[in-house]
Amino acid sequence: MTVAQKKPLTFAPLGNYHAPTLPAVDAMQALALRLRKLFKQPNDKPFISDDHLQRSTQKMLDDIVAPPACAPLLGELQATLQDWIATPAPTSWLKTVVLPPGDHNSLMEAWAHQQGHQLLAPPDRNALVAPASIELPDLAGHGVLVIPRLERWFLRHRNGLTLVRALLDRLDTLNRHCVIGCNSWAWEFLDKAVGAGMVLPAGVTFQAFDAMRLHDWLSELAHADHGGMRFRLSTTGGDVMEIDDEGKLGHDFFVRLAARSLGIPWVAWRLWRRSLRSGSQDDEEIDDIEKIKNEQADIIGNEQTLWVIALDEFSLPGSDNEVALLVLHALLLHGPLTLHELRLVLPLVGQSNVLSTLVSTGFVERMDDAYVCFPAAYPAIRSALATAGFSTDKL
Repeated sequence: MTVAQKKPLTFAPLGNYHAPTLPAVDAMQALALRLRKLFKQPNDKPFISDDHLQRSTQKMLDDIVAPPACAPLLGELQATLQDWIATPAPTSWLKTVVLPPGDHNSLMEAWAHQQGHQLLAPPDRNALVAPASIELPDLAGHGVLVIPRLERWFLRHRNGLTLVRALLDRLDTLNRHCVIGCNSWAWEFLDKAVGAGMVLPAGVTFQAFDAMRLHDWLSELAHADHGGMRFRLSTTGGDVMEIDDEGKLGHDFFVRLAARSLGIPWVAWRLWRRSLRSGSQDDEEIDDIEKIKNEQADIIGNEQTLWVIALDEFSLPGSDNEVALLVLHALLLHGPLTLHELRLVLPLVGQSNVLSTLVSTGFVERMDDAYVCFPAAYPAIRSALATAGFSTDKL
């Protein structure tokens, strides 16, 4: 049975999210692996060395591991809300969907388009600090109204909360099915700053992706149009997608991916893409090629192969760490911010080059004229903020 044929899960109330973790034995093995890397011997050869690998091109990745990264959740969100939508006069006209950051493909907007629901466009952020110039649109109407990103309705600025307060007041009296999506970090902030939780019902979020769920999804995603593609570990040559006779994963790669990504699909998807390498023209020079020929029914030379290397490690730049954390926290709260908007919520950015450092080290990326936390780095960012004493999100 394929992923698409399985009965979809439903979203769960906030507070019930259980991020996958490495078993204690695996955690000790991971530590031992790091120590071995520190004291690596010359004869500790991987199955295929980095010299024989090259970073996969953007086109190749889009062909093999295609966007968007929210597809598995569309059916689950619909399964979660369909009975409520079908109820003519529900107990509450509002539903809150809270998602972790990094959803650049916008699950809520994709779902609204798929189901034919009305979308409410956010205001121009430059006007949020001059709220008198903005008039709330009329929210009345028929059918389902979707506000996909509540974080786009405020700025953490002395004048930046007026409009979101007005929106919440309007929602409090709305007699129409309305689904409000919100970034998990913004939800924590808005609950404390403007009492969003007193107007909007308790949020729901997706269930964490464990190792098998990630395997099934990424395997189906990769093989939809590329059935002959193999994904092999660069360390051993083993097939990453292998399932044993008992239906269990043949390797621990997806266990590690689930733990590293905190069970967040778009984070796992980014980490997965970054771990893929194509072979160079010198694949025939692999020292142990005869070994895999004997152990596998397929011969590498007759199949399309992508090599899977170790998952990326992210570590914050050492200098100006406090400013870096403040920038990252602001981006998690708001989502994409232009440099002008970032300076509105964090004036000290104008006196620092920390933003360019965060971009060059892979923690922040540019999307058109805005900056946003890079999804693959999110677990490291969240951990660093928590260690530094910042208030974090709660799923």
